[in-house]
Amino acid sequence: MESQLKEEYGDIVQVKYVDVDQVGIENYLVVQEVLHLGYRYPITLINNQPKIAGGIMKNEIRDSINEILGISDLN
Repeated sequence: MESQLKEEYGDIVQVKYVDVDQVGIENYLVVQEVLHLGYRYPITLINNQPKIAGGIMKNEIRDSINEILGISDLN
């Protein structure tokens, strides 16, 4: 996923994988809130906002990034 996003967006988009079991979920309050609502891992945050839970949805991630960047999807 990271390499695909890097290829498409270059340095505009940064990808960071965080294993909250290793670094401590207390450091990620928004993830705690999403889990408390009943959603499951993995949780995808874009601009520190929860967007997708329960799986890695490549098209949805791409659509969210395009929306933030103001890019029309012509595909």
